[in-house]
Amino acid sequence: MAATFAAGGLIPLATWLLLLPALGTWGYYRGGTMLRPAAVLALASVAGGVVAGGAFGGGVRRRAGLGIAFGATLWIPLFMLASLPALSGAERLVDLLVGFTPALTVSHALLGALGLALGGGGWRRACRAAAALGVAGGFGGVLLALLVRVSAGSGATASFAVSVLGGGASCLLPLALAGWWLGCRRVRGRVRCAR
Repeated sequence: MAATFAAGGLIPLATWLLLLPALGTWGYYRGGTMLRPAAVLALASVAGGVVAGGAFGGGVRRRAGLGIAFGATLWIPLFMLASLPALSGAERLVDLLVGFTPALTVSHALLGALGLALGGGGWRRACRAAAALGVAGGFGGVLLALLVRVSAGSGATASFAVSVLGGGASCLLPLALAGWWLGCRRVRGRVRCAR
C-alpha cells in the first residue's frame, strides 16, 4: 500500500515538475488564463487519488473518494513547492517550520479524512486516518523546512534539486507513510503490515 500511495502522489508531482513546463513550451497556455495549468494539475491530482485508491482493491467508491480527496487537498503542498523560488534564503529555520509544517499537517489530515469518509470507510476510520496522515504531513513539513534551510543561497541547479527533494518530502513521503499505516492492521493483538 505504501508504494501505491506514493505512486498516486507521484502523478501530480511529476505533472508539476515536468508536464506543466512542457505544455507551456508547446504553447498550450497561450491566450488562456491561469485556469489551464490549474485544471491540468487538478486532473493529475484526481488521477493520483484514483491510483492510490487502488490500494484498497477494485472498489469504485474508494477510488473516487481518494480521487476527490487528492484533488481537493494536494494543491496545498504543490502551491508551497511553487513558492520556494520566491524565498530570499535569509529565512530562519523557525520561520520555515511555522510556514510549512502546519500547512502540510492540515492538508494531509484533510486528505485522510476526506479520502476515507468519501470512500466509505466510516467516520471513525476517517478520524484515525486524518490523525495518521496529519502526523506524516507534519514530518514532511519539517523535512521540507530543513531542506530549504540547508540549500539557502544555492544556485539554480540546487534550487531545482530542493524542489524535487522538497516534493518528495512534502508529497511522496507522507503518502508513503500513510499507505504503510493504512496497510497495517491488528490481528490478534499483533500488528501485521500488508505488503
